[in-house]
Amino acid sequence: MYCQKCGADNLENAGICQSCGGVFVYSKPIKTSGMAITSMILSVSCFPFLGVFGIVWILGLVFGLIALNRINKSGGQLKGKGFAIAGIAVSSTGLAILLTLVGVLLIFNSASTVSIHKKLKMQEESKLPEIAGVVQVVYVDGDPNNNCTLPLFVKEQLHDDNEITGQIECPSPIGKPVIVKWEFTGEDGGEELYNFNITIPGEDKTKVFVKTVEYDGEKEVVYKDETVKVVLTPVEK
Repeated sequence: MYCQKCGADNLENAGICQSCGGVFVYSKPIKTSGMAITSMILSVSCFPFLGVFGIVWILGLVFGLIALNRINKSGGQLKGKGFAIAGIAVSSTGLAILLTLVGVLLIFNSASTVSIHKKLKMQEESKLPEIAGVVQVVYVDGDPNNNCTLPLFVKEQLHDDNEITGQIECPSPIGKPVIVKWEFTGEDGGEELYNFNITIPGEDKTKVFVKTVEYDGEKEVVYKDETVKVVLTPVEK
């Protein structure tokens, strides 16, 4: 309660001003604060629309604070304090919810951006292969004509967006083929990395062998047993 004579702030419903000693005369409020009503309407009506990105809630909060201040200083001539408080409370709640949603979206956007940068970096590191070579399936004690050879990659593959892969199915003495599959996975310190998956048929059991090979242009034995070996060799110039 503000004293109309000296402007001092007093307790609500005080009879005498604590500062100047003036007597308060209370009369019935003559009107309701339009700004208080506006504050409440703005704060409530725009809630389903997130306060039009917060602008309307900010206006509702400002109007509510101004209206509450004017009502307190009116000496009882203005009413609508409840409307003003409601507008302030709802606008504040709406802004808090909106800021929380914005924060969550920023976190997800940041995580997505980091993921994209990481993926692009991996793509840059996993460049296309440059060191030519051939994959050979060689039977140790068999007919050399049964051996199989296939390039690691061909030039046409370097112009596609597909993965650099290859596969050999080489007939074996027991009728079932030896299957060699490989995939280029990237480069590490000047060496090109390939994942090999080799299926060796047997009379009783089929063996599956998996290995990552670091190829630098030198001959590399990928797999070897008593009957067959898989060799990665450079292209002869």
